[in-house]
Formats: sequence, structure tokens, C-alpha cells
Amino acid sequence: MYHNKLKTYNLLKKENGFTIIEMLLVVFIIAIVATVISMIYIYSVRSQKDLLSKAGTESNLRVTMYSIAKDIREATTVTIARNDYIMFNSGSDTIEYELTPANGTYTLNKKITSGGSSTTKFVMEYITDSNIFSYYLKSPGAALTAPLSEHLSDFKLINLSFTINKEPSIPARAVNLSTMVSLRNRP
Repeated sequence: MYHNKLKTYNLLKKENGFTIIEMLLVVFIIAIVATVISMIYIYSVRSQKDLLSKAGTESNLRVTMYSIAKDIREATTVTIARNDYIMFNSGSDTIEYELTPANGTYTLNKKITSGGSSTTKFVMEYITDSNIFSYYLKSPGAALTAPLSEHLSDFKLINLSFTINKEPSIPARAVNLSTMVSLRNRP
């Protein structure tokens, strides 16, 4: 009987809970795991956002380059050719593409003059390099020195080269695209 009382006393005396140190240790480990998981999630969201932004910029740039290349292919006479500016005739219209400085980058505008009236359209912004047009006599070959005066009616190819960066302080976010355009109306 004494033995049964001792067993009961020992069972009652034995603690079945956790100590405060064990609880604090568990809370600390959970906090570390939650911090790591949230940092991974935030990094993932930022990376996804950067990728989507870069893809959107690249898509817009491709459409813009296609439009500029189409205009240049239809040019009949090029009257001014510089690295940051080109003026040409296309049918009865005069078309000008010009870079203008804007907040540390450049903005590209298109001016169309037709029948004495002019309209200027915004084309693209956040261009980081002012040398977007390069001129060639043939492919492959060395680029002609711009502004062109001597070979203004001889060159056959124009290289369009754009670097777009909405955040110039972060070079890794830049989008670079270039294309070579052949003038159709050149022998």
C-alpha cells in the first residue's frame, strides 16, 4: 500500500509541461524560419516584378524598332543623317526622328511634316545612349562617321541600336536591342 502511495505521489509530483526556456527556444526557432521564408518570398516577388518589367520594356522596344525600321525602309531621300537624328522623305512626307535629353536619359520623338503642317509624336523614353543610328555602305563594314555629308546618298544600311533603362543607377535592368535596316530605294 505504501508503494502505491509513493507511485501516486511521484506521478503527481512529475511535471508534464514545458519550461520557459524551452518555450522561448521554440519561439526563437519559429521566428528564424518565418524570417527566412518571408525573405525568400520577398526576393521572389521582386525578381518576378523585375522580369515582368524588363519583358514589357523589351516588348515595347521591339514594336517601336519595327515601326522605325518600316519608316526607314520606305525612305526615298535621306537629307540629314546623324547618330542622334535622321531626316528623310517618304512619299510626300518628311519624317524626322530626334533624340532630346530628358532627366539624364534621352527621349525619342518623331516629327511628320506633310503638306506644310507638322505633328510631333512621342516614341520612346529612358534611352541611355545618344548614338542610336549608325550608317553603313555595305554589310559587313565599318560604320561611316556621322554626321554624314559625303556618303549621304550612298549608304545602304542603318543600324538601330537602343539601350533602355528606367533605372539608370541599376545597369543590370537595361534592355539592349539592335537591328540592321536596309534602305529599299538604294541601288
